[in-house]
Amino acid sequence: MSTTEELIGLHRQYVMSTYAPGLALVRGRGARVWDADGREYLDFLSGIAVVGLGHCHPAVVRAIRRQAGRLM
Repeated sequence: MSTTEELIGLHRQYVMSTYAPGLALVRGRGARVWDADGREYLDFLSGIAVVGLGHCHPAVVRAIRRQAGRLM
């Protein structure tokens, strides 16, 4: 697994600079997220990407798996 510094370096190399990279998040559960260095954070930005359900909500994960099995 890469470190936060390595992931931010990859971001700078391959992603258009529309915003500055801050954290290299690699895992989420509910309202908590972890970076590549193992630091834990509370995610207060629920409106971006995860709506208000949190990360890896079991019902959402089940629905995505079921739908992917039908379409992929």
